[in-house]
Amino acid sequence: MKWLHLLSASRACMQVTRPVVWLLMFSACLVLIAVGRVAVAEQADEPQAWTFDVADGGQQTGRLASLTPAEVGFVTSDGEVRVPAVSIRALEPVVKPAASTASARMWLTDGSVLAGDNLLLEGRELSLEHAGTTLRVPQQAVSKLAWTLEGEPPPASRTAAAAWQSVIPASAESDLIVIRKAADPTPVYQAVPCAILSIDAEHVTVALDDDRIPVKRERVAGLVWLRADEDLDLQGPVVDLVGGRVHAREVRYLLEADSFEMTTAWSQSLVVPAAAVRRIDLAAGRTVSLASLAPEDMQVTPFFAGLAAVDELAVAFEPRLVPAGESGPGGQSGPAIVVMPRTILRWKMPSGVRQLRLTAMAERVPAGGADVVVVVDGRELLRRRLTRDTEAGESVDVDVSGGRRLEVRVDFPETATGGLSGLGHVVLIDPRLEK
Repeated sequence: MKWLHLLSASRACMQVTRPVVWLLMFSACLVLIAVGRVAVAEQADEPQAWTFDVADGGQQTGRLASLTPAEVGFVTSDGEVRVPAVSIRALEPVVKPAASTASARMWLTDGSVLAGDNLLLEGRELSLEHAGTTLRVPQQAVSKLAWTLEGEPPPASRTAAAAWQSVIPASAESDLIVIRKAADPTPVYQAVPCAILSIDAEHVTVALDDDRIPVKRERVAGLVWLRADEDLDLQGPVVDLVGGRVHAREVRYLLEADSFEMTTAWSQSLVVPAAAVRRIDLAAGRTVSLASLAPEDMQVTPFFAGLAAVDELAVAFEPRLVPAGESGPGGQSGPAIVVMPRTILRWKMPSGVRQLRLTAMAERVPAGGADVVVVVDGRELLRRRLTRDTEAGESVDVDVSGGRRLEVRVDFPETATGGLSGLGHVVLIDPRLEK
């Protein structure tokens, strides 16, 4: 019977031990959860690394500490650095947030574009959800809206023109609502004059012939307000977001909130989280793009010089503009100027200009390459040889302070061979003058 006593004792021990084991296992789980939460919190609190394009010091990487219209501060492995804002051309996160998917886009009269979801119009204010934040914009600051309807591909970029842009008349006398009449096989749009009253999740309400008409949202491709032409004159930084682009007048970094506060033509305080920012171009307000500045003079000499006498053929050799947002030669995005060798472009420089910056890339050049030459007031400041091996492009950064006339020449070097080399070209990517 001894074994019965042992069995009873064992069962009693198990009855006592099992709760203890469960308690220990439960405690271990709590410890693991706590450790996991600490790890996640530490990861979430880890500061974002930013790349700073410093005018006189190349690129530096560090943690953003402060940003005001006057000064930029960042922390590197060597300590904190504070520099005048005018010495920073741009800053962007080392790991860029992906562009967000958005069902609606909003164009503003200052050239800004916002993209997001749940677009509403109540009274005189539009609201849009963007990167977890609700952005509010006065109706008077909005020039048009576009929705991506079911079955339609997403836009090529946040700033690309709406698919229905071609149906908008050159001169409109009222607001317009753009209706998608058919979707298959090719979308068909119609612009109808009206007065835009409100937007909710289900309808766009307009006034037509003194009647209030609610139009189902899934049929509305876009809205256009009767506004003056957009004013694209930049006065300050340009902030690229995961959904759109803002033309700001001032940008400040709010350290405790890890957010950026922008002053714009339509908002005194537009706040977006830092996680929604892809790039801040601080030099935009003091930059003149050569892609949008008409040359004072242009000389083009085709490789076969006789072609210049034929107007239809001579045009084919002239420089060609690739607007911003379009895919250019070499897979680069604009703005860019495509130039064939034996071309001279001359600009009258605005006052206060200090630097010429661009990236030059060769496309289908002859074996000897092509030369890009920068001349200011008749004085050669830079000569850069481009070859088939410079696929990534060559950076051009030239001090042009005090100059009045700028020339950019693209030509064959003296060692270039003949044949069909005249079919090659050079791409001047984002050519700009900085003040």
